[in-house]
Amino acid sequence: MKPVFSNTFNVTHSKGKSEVALSFAHIYTEHNYSMKQGALTDVSAQVADEVASVLITRDGVVALARLLNKIVSDWGIDISE
Repeated sequence: MKPVFSNTFNVTHSKGKSEVALSFAHIYTEHNYSMKQGALTDVSAQVADEVASVLITRDGVVALARLLNKIVSDWGIDISE
């Protein structure tokens, strides 16, 4: 499976449920060039392509949080600051 680049993510949870959704997207600027009266015009717009969406159970969220805390701790960063 070829990896797909993601440069942003979103975390969503519902207080009544024990699940968390992680959504990954690639946001970029798309350029459309056109000629008008001899001048080149750039009409740009932001585009968001969804890369993946993952639903994680409560146990999975706890495991992920522990893993991320260990990684950050190994980097020597105190996240409580």
